[in-house]
Amino acid sequence: MSLIKPKDLDTELYEEVIDQITRYQEPEELEDDEPVEVPVEAINQEVQNHINDAEAFIKTFLFKYDLVKLFGNEDTEPTVKDDALKKCVKVTASWFLIRKANPTVNMDKFHADFMFWIGTEDEPGWIYGIRDGKLNPAWPYPVDNPETPEDESGSDVYWTSTTKRTNRF
Repeated sequence: MSLIKPKDLDTELYEEVIDQITRYQEPEELEDDEPVEVPVEAINQEVQNHINDAEAFIKTFLFKYDLVKLFGNEDTEPTVKDDALKKCVKVTASWFLIRKANPTVNMDKFHADFMFWIGTEDEPGWIYGIRDGKLNPAWPYPVDNPETPEDESGSDVYWTSTTKRTNRF
């Protein structure tokens, strides 16, 4: 299961714009006035692929949290409901869509949204703040696996270290 559905992108992009980007066309009617039924899965597959890519991108920043509870998986729905996380995924998926083709979307607005939610290394956004431990949402940490030597249950601080060097002359 996905955190957001293709229909949820209507808050970021008009449905007509999404149809233009994905080149979706209404099914043609046959001579006997019965419309050809196109499965909804086929219509939304390209949009869903962009949503999945956006979720995978966001997950790389949120590795210290329980991703199954935040995003769900094939069998379960997400258990944590966070509107800010949904907005971040929607902005990222919309950004991926309009990068493919831009049929009259105001890029300045999307650039400002993208910089606020995602940002860059030089100008970090909301997601960088969470990754670096500057922002602490009330999201669950993963449960510790007792079979491994390290504690995976998480901490509020993100830190790394380089390996110690031994220099001999």
